[in-house]
This record gives sequence, structure tokens and C-alpha cells, in this order.
Amino acid sequence: MTNNNDTRHEVMAFLATITRPGFDITSFSDDTNLVDEGAIDSFALIQVIFFLEEEHGLNLQAAGIDPADLISVDGILAAVEQAETQ
Repeated sequence: MTNNNDTRHEVMAFLATITRPGFDITSFSDDTNLVDEGAIDSFALIQVIFFLEEEHGLNLQAAGIDPADLISVDGILAAVEQAETQ
């Protein structure tokens, strides 16, 4: 199982690459809705899903994860944790 700090760092680094210009991903708390704040858009959410599938082998449908749950760092980390326990 991956170290939670390492996973969070990986997720934050990834999010920094897809966050809209002018937004600093580190300025938000982990439970912030990044879509509502305007930091990411629906295309970026698709990139999050692709990241989870490619980097963590997560199949959202098989895991029963709603993509709407991936709008915060906490939600993405929970999906990674679920992927590791599958």
C-alpha cells in the first residue's frame, strides 16, 4: 500500500498541471470543491479520471465511484485508497 503522504504529493503535483491559470492548488484545503472554486473544469475532471485509471488502475464503474466524488483532493485520495484495496 502506498504512503498517504506520497499519494497526496502525487495527486497535488498532478492537479497543479491541470489547474486553470491563476489558481494555486496548494491554497485550497483538501475538502474544497475545486470545480465550484473554478480551479478545474469538466475537462480537467476527465483528466483526473484518466490519471486514476492510468496511474492507479482504478476502474470507476467497477469500483462504484461517482465521478462527482472526484472534485476535491479528499475525494481523489479516497478513490486512490479504494483502488488499492480492490
